[in-house]
Amino acid sequence: MKLISKAALIAVVAGSSMIAGAAHAQEPALYSSKNLRAIAESVPEYPRRAEISGIEGYTVVEFTVMPDGSVAEPTIRDSSYREFTRATMDAIEGWKFEPVVADAGEAISVRSALRFSFVGQ
Repeated sequence: MKLISKAALIAVVAGSSMIAGAAHAQEPALYSSKNLRAIAESVPEYPRRAEISGIEGYTVVEFTVMPDGSVAEPTIRDSSYREFTRATMDAIEGWKFEPVVADAGEAISVRSALRFSFVGQ
């Protein structure tokens, strides 16, 4: 994990919730990021240009947690600044979660979202 000087970065749960089923069998169900347990994570690097300019903001990234816990199909749902988008995408692709286990005892794919806030100090 890279330490960030002169900036505080906060990962906040985006308010998604678990849904009993998905519209198609192959689409992962939405799952609250509050219930996900990250086992490998990196904080998005505060973009130098934004830091120098005093720009603060956020991104909301939606992604799929695969049965093995890896992250797939990350997409930015919302962002206040383009440079935050790049930093978030670079970081989330390296995350790994504990697999989500269904009632039947098998690991399943789930879709979730996280909000990252970029706040200067």
